Amino acid sequence: MAVDNKLKLVDTTLRDGAQSLWGMMTSHHMSEPIMQEMGEVGYDTIDLSLNFAQMIISTRFFKEDPAETFRMWSEKLKGTKTNIMSAGMGASMGVSAAVENKTALKMYYGQLKKWVPQLNQILCICCTQDEIKNTFPVLFPMLRSLGMEPIPYMAIGHGPQHTPEFYAAKAKELVEKFQPISICFKDVDGLLVPERTRELIAAVQAVVGDTPLEFHMHGMNGLNTYNAVVAMEMGVRKFSSGIPPLANGAAHMSVFDIVKNAEALGIPHDIDVEKCKIVTERLTKIGEDYGHPVNNYHLPYDVSGYKHQIPGGVISNTVTQLAQLDMSDRLQDVLDEIPLILEDLGHPVMITPFSQFIVTQAVLNITMGRWEECLDPCVEFAAGIYGIEEAGVPYMNQELKKKLLSLPQAKGIIEKANGLMDYLNSEPSEAECKEKVGLTADATTEEYVERYVYRGDEELKNCTPGGPEFYRKYL
Repeated sequence: MAVDNKLKLVDTTLRDGAQSLWGMMTSHHMSEPIMQEMGEVGYDTIDLSLNFAQMIISTRFFKEDPAETFRMWSEKLKGTKTNIMSAGMGASMGVSAAVENKTALKMYYGQLKKWVPQLNQILCICCTQDEIKNTFPVLFPMLRSLGMEPIPYMAIGHGPQHTPEFYAAKAKELVEKFQPISICFKDVDGLLVPERTRELIAAVQAVVGDTPLEFHMHGMNGLNTYNAVVAMEMGVRKFSSGIPPLANGAAHMSVFDIVKNAEALGIPHDIDVEKCKIVTERLTKIGEDYGHPVNNYHLPYDVSGYKHQIPGGVISNTVTQLAQLDMSDRLQDVLDEIPLILEDLGHPVMITPFSQFIVTQAVLNITMGRWEECLDPCVEFAAGIYGIEEAGVPYMNQELKKKLLSLPQAKGIIEKANGLMDYLNSEPSEAECKEKVGLTADATTEEYVERYVYRGDEELKNCTPGGPEFYRKYL
């Protein structure tokens, strides 16, 4: 299948690795000591947390101006050949927000490109919210006009509708409509097994022609390294991996493991393993000094994971948030409730934003009674704000759907859902967008994005470029 036989790796250390294992708690001075070496490893792509959530983490917890961190990344990566990728939130700008208009999106992604000019790829999730029909027709041409190539990541679900034929049909549609440079299988829940991996690859390879395939696999069932070998044997050559200590566990497989297996299979690569060892040594010291887990191993195969399906990027936050609520002893109750909610909602893929609000709804259900109090995102789900077919709305419990759509807040949500695609395709002036967040027409795009993200100016007032000197203690 693959025209180029060489192994290509997407590094997920500082985005998915930190999200899955360190609760996104990484500061400016945690990435500064390793960024240059990471650019010299020989990665095809480095996935960086250039996003809404990272900006809030930077200011709220570390009192840092994220713009300075982004600029530091760009400076450290000068002269390297690696592509830079960011995980897009689709046609929204927030973590679980509805779609934004074309102008706001272009200003947002355009500013990310200004902060890190090397940013030339955007990870675009699909197969969860009718993206191929609703949002990709806007995102693909817009991102390409900004010099960024969208990479469709087909999120792998585990409901009855998520068959190999389903994904083959989606992949065929992607190739015919958008001609992506590659298509990625995104095993966000880390639950693929070798047999299903083979079935998915074979089904999709049969319809995508020369379009390369790649894999992004979390480690929730401990099989991602094995699945990668299966994929390599079937001709796939591009994979996501991380550098320990931000690898393994609920994150991605270690760069050392995938390289070792590729070499055993006779697959060439350009990865500088010694540079990876330098990053591991520095990151381990940083993690130890901050109190982060640094001994992350392959997780055991756990059948219960197929019931709750909590993805790697959410499980660490779930544990942390329950502890903050003094509910650590209720974790198993939450895990037991999630499969019931998944059945109620029609088996949506456990991915942002679904995974976040499903976990929160599970907490409400076990503390207040099942569906006694309903989150607005659940009402939005029933109303179709997150899509209809791929989200699973036709499969959801119809009595629950009626209940959600009869709640007091439902009327406004339904109206919003009905006008969503018209809003996405609207193109107000930049001045109108700035005015909407309280800025004048002569405000910069950077000021607009920061005001949009923070809903005001308070978050940035106590921030210093690069954060307080205190954080230099790690090295």
